[in-house]
Amino acid sequence: MLRALISSLPLLLCLAPVLMAADGHDHSGHDHDHHGHSHATEEKEGWFRLDPHLNAAIALGGSTSEKNLGLIRGSHAPIDDGFNLQGIELGVVAGLGESVSLHANHNVFWDNFDGWDGEWEEAFAAAKLPGGVSIRAGQFFAPFGYENTLHLHARRFVEPPISMIRLLGEEGLVVQGGELAWSLPGTQDRWTIHFGYGQAREHSHGSQRELRREAYLEGIEHAGEHHEEEGEEEEEHGHEHHSHGFAGNGGVYDPEQAYLGDGFFFGRLERKVEQGPVDRAGISFAAGQNGFGRSTWTAGADVGGDRELGGFPIWWQGEAFYRAVEARDEAGIKGDYDELGIYLACGCEFAKDWTAGSRVEWVSGNRMAGNERRWRAAANVGRRFELAEMADLHTRVQYTYDRLGGYADEHSVWLQFVLDVGEDHGHRH
Repeated sequence: MLRALISSLPLLLCLAPVLMAADGHDHSGHDHDHHGHSHATEEKEGWFRLDPHLNAAIALGGSTSEKNLGLIRGSHAPIDDGFNLQGIELGVVAGLGESVSLHANHNVFWDNFDGWDGEWEEAFAAAKLPGGVSIRAGQFFAPFGYENTLHLHARRFVEPPISMIRLLGEEGLVVQGGELAWSLPGTQDRWTIHFGYGQAREHSHGSQRELRREAYLEGIEHAGEHHEEEGEEEEEHGHEHHSHGFAGNGGVYDPEQAYLGDGFFFGRLERKVEQGPVDRAGISFAAGQNGFGRSTWTAGADVGGDRELGGFPIWWQGEAFYRAVEARDEAGIKGDYDELGIYLACGCEFAKDWTAGSRVEWVSGNRMAGNERRWRAAANVGRRFELAEMADLHTRVQYTYDRLGGYADEHSVWLQFVLDVGEDHGHRH
């Protein structure tokens, strides 16, 4: 499957413009601000405004990894060789006057292991108050860095960064609670403080994680005696056997319990720079109770920019994450560990409606949690088509290289289609 896909990439890239030819579409004026609470189109007249939208993402491809389960997928990244329905999102933004808005997004998805499933991604009410203050309450993506605030269809790569999945959660950091944001006086909205409290969402996606784990172990077993012989050879030479991040495969602590759970604070300080290559920068934190019944502390820093070169947009961004976990093993013995992750990404529109992007990332390993050290590099080429006034289709072909704990290399190739319909289809938070 993978070899066939690789050999067909040039053909796919050449045929895409022919099969899906559409009118040109200028994207140089797209808004890249992603932390605003209100999406209501305020230029519309009338007290009540309703903006529905529909988004869908599918991915075709495969990986050399057994069952693809050793690659830290999560957050609707493709997990099956062949067809993946990453998600069909139905959403609506309702504006009530100039200051109040209601937001709701529901996602439906399918894969070979979980079958059909669905979840509410966001459902919250937001209000703008005097003095540069805005509030929201409900379920929403926490304002932790940049990538965590993006919906599936707004991402520039097929899968999210490893560090976000490893340190924030399988779906990122989704909070059920409240948040206050304040644009500091006298700064012309350049400095904004976010602060909130809530609990992590218990999502259905991944509820059959044990089923996925069994499928992964079954894949390892089907690899035959070669895998066992490698393990015996490593033991003879004093080498340790590395796990793929599942508890019980070399870890003392269950990594799933390290995520924030019932009751945590979160905050963010961000600045619009708009000087040189930098447009935005911010620092974020989240701290509270984890699944061990103890505490997890997470911090992050992000920086990025959007510019034009030769009349075409270019962008870059980077984020660093750090997490300190107070843990407890099955015997109740307390301990602690920490982890670190970082990524750098950039991209451009190199010709009208043709895009390219690349990303390099690293996340530290931790033997106590059974998490391995990881390197990943990804590159993609895409084409954007304007299907109608409020409908876009973005296709991209992406190659991803994974280095697993310094002992194995995996390769993945995906062809992704992302459909956006509606005025609010580019929403970010």
